[in-house]
Amino acid sequence: MTTTKDLQRKVTIITSLGKRYSGFIDILNPSLRTIDIFNSSSTFWRNPQGKCFDDSLLLHEAKILFSENSVYKEFTSLQLRISKIIAFFDEFTSIGSEGERTRFESIKEKTGAKVHNIHIITTVAGNSFYEIDGLFNGILKKQSNHSFIPITQAKVTEIVRKGSKWFRNPMPIRSQFLGINNNSIEAIDSSIAA
Repeated sequence: MTTTKDLQRKVTIITSLGKRYSGFIDILNPSLRTIDIFNSSSTFWRNPQGKCFDDSLLLHEAKILFSENSVYKEFTSLQLRISKIIAFFDEFTSIGSEGERTRFESIKEKTGAKVHNIHIITTVAGNSFYEIDGLFNGILKKQSNHSFIPITQAKVTEIVRKGSKWFRNPMPIRSQFLGINNNSIEAIDSSIAA
């Protein structure tokens, strides 16, 4: 029997100024990848009448986090504008089923897609921006039509200005995956992984 929790997925969402939101999003089918849910032209809502914005997703058991263990405020539910999301990650500690790996190998054969080392610098929001390092599987140019691109083995560092100095704050990511909003990317460096 499928329960409500089976039709939800825990995610952490990064927005500007170091804010993080944590909670559960509704999913139509547990086999969908988190990146596909965020890249969908319409996010799934169990009760669409409660939607305030067309470009939002509903976060259940929502928490605003200042850091991994510091909760600022909790809500039963909270609507987040997708356009304000810089990046997100889910709670899966391993990524890619055997089917997903087979899918990439097939795409790789047909298109010549490769694994890339990637370094991303986001736009400045307030007094901070993010540096994101990781791997990208595929052809980056093709992903530019999507709202979010998937980065694996992601390492995120928030760069914050306090007064006249800049400080680096590494941001822990519990999963092997990060989806980054294409509109938040200011600069990118990509090279084929060895």
